[in-house]
Amino acid sequence: MDYMMLKQLLASAGIGACKIDTQLANNQCVPGGSLSGQILIQGGAVAQQINGFSLALMTRVKVKTDNGEHYQNFCLQRFRLSESMLVEAGARHQLPFDLRLSAELPVTHLPHHTVGKVWLCTEADIAMALDPSDNDLLRIDASPLVLNCISAMLELGYQLQKVDVEKGYLQVPGKRSQSGCYQEFEFRPRQWLSGIKEVELSFIPDGADTLVLVEVDRSFRGDSYRTLRLAPHASVAQVQQTLRNILG
Repeated sequence: MDYMMLKQLLASAGIGACKIDTQLANNQCVPGGSLSGQILIQGGAVAQQINGFSLALMTRVKVKTDNGEHYQNFCLQRFRLSESMLVEAGARHQLPFDLRLSAELPVTHLPHHTVGKVWLCTEADIAMALDPSDNDLLRIDASPLVLNCISAMLELGYQLQKVDVEKGYLQVPGKRSQSGCYQEFEFRPRQWLSGIKEVELSFIPDGADTLVLVEVDRSFRGDSYRTLRLAPHASVAQVQQTLRNILG
């Protein structure tokens, strides 16, 4: 085996192979917004053919089964950059991108709270070799409407207990979520309020409006469900009055 063949063999195993580094213009995003940046490709010890690039938005979801609950990685969106290139040894390349984000992206940050994790996983497709990859954490901020809903619940005497992303779909008459997972905001009363044990809010974008699914767990009547349609600029006072009519 000559020296060049040895380097090619090592590169196929990831040793001396090309490397990629995704640089984001800004890692702070909102659902339905955009994410731009560039992929930096650094050639390794030998020339390698890259067939394309994959960028995947990932999160962690809770999966409920008959045997209990567990968490797993989940792909929210996948983008394929079909640009193929021959990366010569030691060469450098830049590949810009601009992605349109799903309006159903789960929120990772609220004021003073981190409530989840979303990251961008970039992979290069190299035939007959380990695919180099790069992971970049994203900050997904809540929309003003979601923040107003949370503020309304706080003013009604509830506290935000936890936020989960669950695998599955939300279904209401005429509308079904699309991403394959959904985020639940769980609230509990600070004191006894109409026998309510907890309230869960989930959100489905529907054009300019947002559908808010309200699940109310009462001590003696079990669970009940309501769906609200809220305009994007609904104020805290307006949301509070609507929720008060439901919660009593």
